[in-house]
Amino acid sequence: MSDFLVPIPEKFFSDAEGEPFKQCVVCGKDLLQPGVRYVVEKAIKNYKEDDVTSTVFEYAMCMDCYNEMQKGMSEESMQNMQNYYMQMMRSMNPMRQFIDINNFDLNRWLSQCFFKEQPVSEMDEYEIIGQFDGANMILNSPPMAIGQQVMEEMSELISEKTRGEMDRFREQFLGPPPEIEELIFGRKLLLI
Repeated sequence: MSDFLVPIPEKFFSDAEGEPFKQCVVCGKDLLQPGVRYVVEKAIKNYKEDDVTSTVFEYAMCMDCYNEMQKGMSEESMQNMQNYYMQMMRSMNPMRQFIDINNFDLNRWLSQCFFKEQPVSEMDEYEIIGQFDGANMILNSPPMAIGQQVMEEMSELISEKTRGEMDRFREQFLGPPPEIEELIFGRKLLLI
């Protein structure tokens, strides 16, 4: 089966640059070349009282670095996350797992948590993640909005070793040390 590709939607552009991510945050690989596969992840915070959203962090990572980073997760964490994912997939509406290519609306698709179908507009925080190939988004692996409740549940499943790896990644590639970021943003990073 070949990939179904669409041009990168602006929702997955770098907020800092106002354009598609150009380089892997880890190795610097040129992401916009055809055949270069990568993920984009963005954490978004809603300020409901002001009706404003803000991107807390964002990054793009080539699949080579993404797979290498996942190797840093403990076996226990990987197994817990796989079990959680399978449990969530079994419990959700099967039609929610597939994109209708003819009527696909990214904003509507990402307007609710992929797993729990709760509106992201009602959450304090959520994340979006998508897979890409060069200048295109891959729709065979649907983009997801991951709601606050799911992020908290997943966070409980990771080991201290994995948490340390995520903190190291955040400090090295995404910004301030975990203690300062937690004071500012109030929670630990969870890479999906």
